[in-house]
Amino acid sequence: MWYAGQRVKCMNDRFSGAIWEWTSTVPRAGQVYTIAAMDYLPQWNTRTPVLSFLLQELRDGGDQAYYSAWRFEPATRTPLWETREMNPTHHPRRVPASH
Repeated sequence: MWYAGQRVKCMNDRFSGAIWEWTSTVPRAGQVYTIAAMDYLPQWNTRTPVLSFLLQELRDGGDQAYYSAWRFEPATRTPLWETREMNPTHHPRRVPASH
């Protein structure tokens, strides 16, 4: 499952040249990012809605582009709400990873 605040690792940074029409930065393979928001958005080439992530580290630079979830994998297997730092009663909005 995916959730806002989750750390994810980019596994695929091969983008079409069309991406530069709407953003000036992209996630890089091997780098770890934080999911700031999620939405089901149409892929640029098929218009098929896919789960996509807005990444905090790129958003801080002014970027508002979302990136397809299939490009990422969880950076850690332990959800934040299972760690001592998080309130045990807080459960962020979760989305199944299979979408």
